[in-house]
Amino acid sequence: MKADDPLVEVFERNRDYWEHKKVLIAGHITSMQLLPQLIGTTQAYVLSENYETAQGLSAMMGVKLGHHDFEYAQKKHVTVIFGAADDSRVHELIDEVEVLVLFLSKTKSLSQNLLYCLQDKLAANGKILLIGSNAIGGKSGDGLIKYAADVYKIDTARKCTVFLGSLNEGQKLKSAPALKDVLFGGLTLKQAQGIFSQGELDQGTKLLLNAMHHDLGGLPPCADAKDLPDLSDSTLTELDAPVVPLSHAILDVGCGSGIIGLSLAARGFKQVVCSDISATALNCTVANAQLNGLTIDTLATNMLPTQAELEANNINIPSGKFNIIATNPPFHQGVNRTTSQTLDMIAKAKNSLTSDGVLYLVGNACLHYEEPLAEAFAKVQVLAKTTKFVVYKASNK
Repeated sequence: MKADDPLVEVFERNRDYWEHKKVLIAGHITSMQLLPQLIGTTQAYVLSENYETAQGLSAMMGVKLGHHDFEYAQKKHVTVIFGAADDSRVHELIDEVEVLVLFLSKTKSLSQNLLYCLQDKLAANGKILLIGSNAIGGKSGDGLIKYAADVYKIDTARKCTVFLGSLNEGQKLKSAPALKDVLFGGLTLKQAQGIFSQGELDQGTKLLLNAMHHDLGGLPPCADAKDLPDLSDSTLTELDAPVVPLSHAILDVGCGSGIIGLSLAARGFKQVVCSDISATALNCTVANAQLNGLTIDTLATNMLPTQAELEANNINIPSGKFNIIATNPPFHQGVNRTTSQTLDMIAKAKNSLTSDGVLYLVGNACLHYEEPLAEAFAKVQVLAKTTKFVVYKASNK
């Protein structure tokens, strides 16, 4: 099957380097057309930390993935894995390979970390194949390994570049620089490569946290965000109990390192679900929950979960409806900006909320989410606003 996806096409063009070999493929996989190419391998592992990608590839194999932070599907000599590269369960599943193929990410540190985590799966004298779009730095992809490997450019096509390398004897690839912990409200949160706003709490999320917890305390909105109490150096567990029942079901959409959902768990809420499309994010959230002595559930899905997805993970949310949904939604897909996923989520959110449920959402002021929110909900309030960010509270009552 000839591929028309540029990255898969250049992968197929260079099949002499991986055909009839044991291969591990990871990184920014953009097309389901990758799977048919693997018929020519002796054994192939495809590792994706993106749930939709792993789910799509598995579906082509006739296997439906579950919704945990680690899932895999096997058919004949091909294994598709949804997981984080540093997850021990991933490493236990993958045998030694002759070729490690990395589709480069726009985030250099993420590609670097993938290579670092997976290098021990490469046999002695094994080859590393780096494939990247020139638009995200593919021309300089050799910089990831040239300090420890012999590496050569072997192909340029479809605005993509391919490098082939082998580690020098005794050399190891380096990890990306360690990220600082994030501190907020008495919580300590570890960070992971590839998660939004790495090593710091972004200003939009910080504004959402302060405004949401202020509102949950029954306090009126602040006309000027400068008057909003900053909880960064406070302790969430010591704040007054929220004015809504602690039995309320909470959903943190696009949880990242888990700060929003974990802050609500620290506030006393007993049923918090953190969802994300990223295995790295889900792993990070689980680790941060353990670090802070908090209990949450996690779910691999893109944006709003269905009741069936919740039930598949043994998460008991009656009718799949939450009392509170809180989110700092993404508006990047690869190198592009888009609000389509968030707009779709806003339109559907009321169907995932109880009749008295509320949506807390922060967005860049320039995105003007007040208009789609007003179309979807009966009542929309601005809880806090700066020149860059706006925190909304939407409900049907």
